[in-house]
Amino acid sequence: TYKDGEFIQGATRGDGKIGEDVTQNLKTIRSIPLRLNNPVNLIAVGECWLSKNELIRINEQREKGGEVVFANTRNAAAGSIRQLDPKVVSERKLSSFIYDIDRIDEEMPKTQDKELDLLLSLGFKVNREHRICKDIREIEEFYKKWTKNKDKLDYGLDGIVIKINSKKI
Repeated sequence: TYKDGEFIQGATRGDGKIGEDVTQNLKTIRSIPLRLNNPVNLIAVGECWLSKNELIRINEQREKGGEVVFANTRNAAAGSIRQLDPKVVSERKLSSFIYDIDRIDEEMPKTQDKELDLLLSLGFKVNREHRICKDIREIEEFYKKWTKNKDKLDYGLDGIVIKINSKKI
């Protein structure tokens, strides 16, 4: 949540209704701006992620310390963001992708593509691997491409989100 462009609160999605306050931990993630490029009020939605290389580094440290290693980047990121000590979160070098605006005090973009452009212009990191597809064939091609290439990414990918570009209800 941002008030007048300043980051004021962040939470996990929790059970879908009530999340856990992780504000101090989110402030340690460099890709989450503490101040937006425009002083708007908004609620943005995204996800934190951990690079594969960072997972290797963390697991090597955990093994040396006799701790259980993380199974994958998603588990490590989820566990990291819920740490009680923001210093631990900072040391794990999480990143983020922001992909949606729940609320904004100015006109909401009319398309998903414009929403991502707005988020980017405000200073958020968005995943650049998105595409507007004209038909189901292009969606299938995009899906097949990422099924084949997902392991080449520096972060875990367990699926692809397909959205209608128009925000009309």
